[in-house]
Amino acid sequence: MTRSMRVLLVQDSTGHSTGYTVIARGLRDAGMETVLGGALIPRAIARLAVDEAADAIGYRIMDASPAILVERLTEELARVGLTGIPVVVGGIIPEEDRPRLEALGVAGIFQPGATLDSIAAFFRDLAQRTPRQA
Repeated sequence: MTRSMRVLLVQDSTGHSTGYTVIARGLRDAGMETVLGGALIPRAIARLAVDEAADAIGYRIMDASPAILVERLTEELARVGLTGIPVVVGGIIPEEDRPRLEALGVAGIFQPGATLDSIAAFFRDLAQRTPRQA
C-alpha cells in the first residue's frame, strides 16, 4: 500500500512562483501532503523541515547557484539531524551543476517542462523507499 508522503516545498526567491504552486497542487492531487514554506534560506528550510516533520524537501531554485544553495542546505540538514531526508531540486539547473548536486545527494532534478505525472510518480516511488522522518 502506498503511504502518503509529507513534502516541504520551498523556493529560493519569490519570483517565478507559478511552477512552485502548480507542483504543490499536483502533488496534493496525487495524494501527498504538501507544506508550502515559501522563499527561505537553507537554515530556515532545515528548521521548517523539522517543525513540519517533512519526509522530503522540494526546492525550486531559479535565481541563485543551485550547487551553493544545496551544499548549504545539506550542511543545515545535518546540523538538525536530518541527514537522510531526500532533497529534490526543480528549476533552471545548469547542466554543469548536475554532477555536484548528485554528489551532494540530491534525490532528483526536474527542469522546466517536466510533467506533473512524472514528478508525482517520482515522489510516490521516493515515499516507498524512504523511511518517514521522526
